[in-house]
Amino acid sequence: MNVALLLGDPVKHSLSPVMQNAAFRACGLDWQYELHETSRERLKETIVHLRSNGFASANVTIPHKEAVVEFLDDITDHASQIGAVNTIIKRDGRLIGDNTDVYGFTQSLRDAAVELRGIRAVVLGAGGAARAATFALAEQGAERITIINRTEPRAVKLAHDLWNHFPKLNVEVGAISSITTAHLIVNATSVGMSPNEDASPMHWSFPRGATAVDLVYRPLQTKFLRDAERAGVRPISGISMLVYQGAAAFKLWTGQDAPIDLMLEQAMRALRNREA
Repeated sequence: MNVALLLGDPVKHSLSPVMQNAAFRACGLDWQYELHETSRERLKETIVHLRSNGFASANVTIPHKEAVVEFLDDITDHASQIGAVNTIIKRDGRLIGDNTDVYGFTQSLRDAAVELRGIRAVVLGAGGAARAATFALAEQGAERITIINRTEPRAVKLAHDLWNHFPKLNVEVGAISSITTAHLIVNATSVGMSPNEDASPMHWSFPRGATAVDLVYRPLQTKFLRDAERAGVRPISGISMLVYQGAAAFKLWTGQDAPIDLMLEQAMRALRNREA
């Protein structure tokens, strides 16, 4: 049996095992997806374990998407540009890092008919998820991206990385005034994730007529999204991004197309059962 792991801290909230194991079964694959809670201090040890034992692959989530890079044998050009890895593929004993979050973010907004070209976006956060979101926005032709983060140096580093790859992109750091003219507000932090469901990283008024995307998917309706809807802003949950990035990882691991509709159905069912 091939085993895929989810490395992160925390991971017990994750819906990835539900949707990935359903996909493996539907495709007749002898694979199993398991959670592996891993602290920052034990990340290197965990990667060594992944390398030397019968594990076939892995996903990486908060807070390791950037830190894991140094422990891998190689990463794809795309992951290198982004500076974050969320998928590990084991090939001939070597661990290769890739990033499917950019695809997941882009495809989820495409499904929701959100136009990204020429928009003004505000991204809350500067970690691995924010890197994927900002690079996706830049690739799709956003006019301006404003990064707002609790610690400014990390946001500045992300802004410089974006400028290096997209020299003509208008990138701002910490410009709160940009919120008033934004078309898209993205929560790329973990604030609001269960069990801290009454928290939101948005401490300012939403611009009316905008779209709000929360990369947190549990709960389905976060405080960030509830506040957005009350302000007349269109809310979009992170569940679709979760499924699309997972489907892309499935293809990298197995070489087969993922049953996306089944994965979404299973993820939604599990989420509703947990929230009941």
